[in-house]
Amino acid sequence: MKRTVLSLLLMATIGTASVWADGSPVEGAITSDFVEEPVMMHSLLQMLADFMPYVKAQWQPCAEPNTVGDKCGCFRGEDTMAANERGVRPNADLSMVCAFLFKYGRDEVTLPEGITWRDITLMARQSLVFAYSTHKSNRLKTCRGGDYWGSLSATDYQWESSLWALSVAFSAFFQKESLKDYEWTYIYNLLKSECNYELERQIPTGFQGDTKAEENGWETNVLACALGLFPDDPLASRWFERLRAFAINCYSHPSDKLNHTIIDPDRDGITVSKLYRGANLFDDYTLQNHNYFHTSYQNVVMQELGESLVALQLFGSPWQTRALLHNQREVMDCVLADLALADGELAMPNGNDWSMFLYDQVTSYSTAACFLRHPDALMLEDMAVKHIAARQQTTPDGSWLLRPDVGARRMGVQAHRVMMTWLMHHLASTADLQPTRWDDFRAAHAEARLFPSQKIVRAYTPQRFSCFSWSEGLKSYTGYFTADCPDRNKVIVPFRAHNTGNILGWYEVEGRRTNARPLGNPVFTLDGNSWTVRGVLSTNDDALTRRFTIISTEGDAVILRDSVFANADVVITAERSGMLAISYDPFTSMERDVQSGKGWMTIDDAVTVITNGPTPVLSTTTEYMNSIGYRLLTAYHNDERRTVKAGELVAVRSVAFYTSLPAADAAREAKRTARYLKRNKLHRIKK
Repeated sequence: MKRTVLSLLLMATIGTASVWADGSPVEGAITSDFVEEPVMMHSLLQMLADFMPYVKAQWQPCAEPNTVGDKCGCFRGEDTMAANERGVRPNADLSMVCAFLFKYGRDEVTLPEGITWRDITLMARQSLVFAYSTHKSNRLKTCRGGDYWGSLSATDYQWESSLWALSVAFSAFFQKESLKDYEWTYIYNLLKSECNYELERQIPTGFQGDTKAEENGWETNVLACALGLFPDDPLASRWFERLRAFAINCYSHPSDKLNHTIIDPDRDGITVSKLYRGANLFDDYTLQNHNYFHTSYQNVVMQELGESLVALQLFGSPWQTRALLHNQREVMDCVLADLALADGELAMPNGNDWSMFLYDQVTSYSTAACFLRHPDALMLEDMAVKHIAARQQTTPDGSWLLRPDVGARRMGVQAHRVMMTWLMHHLASTADLQPTRWDDFRAAHAEARLFPSQKIVRAYTPQRFSCFSWSEGLKSYTGYFTADCPDRNKVIVPFRAHNTGNILGWYEVEGRRTNARPLGNPVFTLDGNSWTVRGVLSTNDDALTRRFTIISTEGDAVILRDSVFANADVVITAERSGMLAISYDPFTSMERDVQSGKGWMTIDDAVTVITNGPTPVLSTTTEYMNSIGYRLLTAYHNDERRTVKAGELVAVRSVAFYTSLPAADAAREAKRTARYLKRNKLHRIKK
């Protein structure tokens, strides 16, 4: 039996052992019906309660107390009790989440069997003791390697430690009534030393390949926490100046150099241009990290800035500033909105390099909804929360997803986001804000658009979203499309392999690597809500030249036309042209209705592939990529060895992809499409 969205969000009585054995928790279950704020907030609390069996299973008491005799313990991670991100971060996040749940959830949620409030408060307290005791500023206990974590100055610092310090500070705030005075001194020492480092260091900028937007965002976090918890400190005014400078240089845009807007007119006359150090965004408001356009890093800065706002407001600080909202609306409207899908996910033109379908942008949406009063963000947040709740129900212990890429660290980060979303609505209710209707939002962002700095084109029709990326950092030439619906738009998984993943696919050549490099620049053509990209790639260590055209029509079809020539005498051992990765996963669906005939194949009446050649092939083996199970569908699938001579035409291929063409119509459409492709086939292009 399928569960409705409302029942999904009111799952307090189901418990953490509920695995969706009766089908997908998403497909046929989730709709775009908006869930009111009180119901949504209750579901967030219950999700954190349901997460506790996983949390308790990670708990590890310390054999010895710290040097002042306080008992402590630590949550396991990839490197348990170590003085690095894999040890400190999961402990700090899970400590914070336990402390939060004990403070705000005791009278609101039902704990799973085997979990008590005493368990939760003990883990919160003892993990906090371990966190502050092992910091360099206190040195009350060593980490597992005999060392300490954290930053003290510009000459003794640790990358990302301020981000972990935020979680320690929130954990301490939630447990403030139970902390002894000397413990509060240890929290002060920790935050002050982290802020001393911020006062001494340079504020980094740069947008090519490795933006510093995210790093500057987490530097605002520790400064905001210190200003919230210790607002009367002699250094508070300097912390505040530094907070604003880091904030302006998160989503810093080239135009900020001449932006003379006064940031906080009720405080002083400091302008954006005065604090601007350099750009962390391209002219089109996009950014790059990990050497390519990465939607998770594009949005997470908004979350970090929102969390700094939470710290200042929740802790009751007098040091409030609008610098933390700088350029957030521009990033939301100019980038995120054009990549937002019907389920609240952000399209991934280049795929992703960590767990996929996390909806990790949820708290970025919350920031925009609560602090910018953005109706688009409120609608997208609603969809993201529903999918996070659904995905949690695929695990037996309340963890957020199966097969996480970095284990407890990923679990802690996701719980961190769920908690912060609740806090943002707690501080800045959206009860009086009307969310945008999805159809209106999609129509407003239908027109084809090119992000010129990233060479990414995208468009939205009433049937589907489509995009293509010509990535020049981490070189990749990938396309992606998905249906315009909230529940079945994850049938196709964003996929990248051999740098020509989804849509193009690849060839394998004996004695040559499977790769691609560009020959010249692509040509993009935009026409209403359709687009065309033409490009030439040299592949397989320059053994083949591939000329292709991809047309995203104004309706449903995405058409690939492809011609391949040999540059040398070579042996081709495999062809995988016209490729899609189809999800086979407990989160989406473990079973698919596959129907096919000559020149066509349809999956669940949700994805149809049509060629002017053989029947497409769907793999029978489920593989896993970024925490999601998938099977490869190839329009032209051939493992026959064949020798080709230099200058010879290897293949001419034409494929049409659809998201709303049912199997009943596929055979007829295959014949019609074959006739169309034959009339409009690519001309043979000589070298």
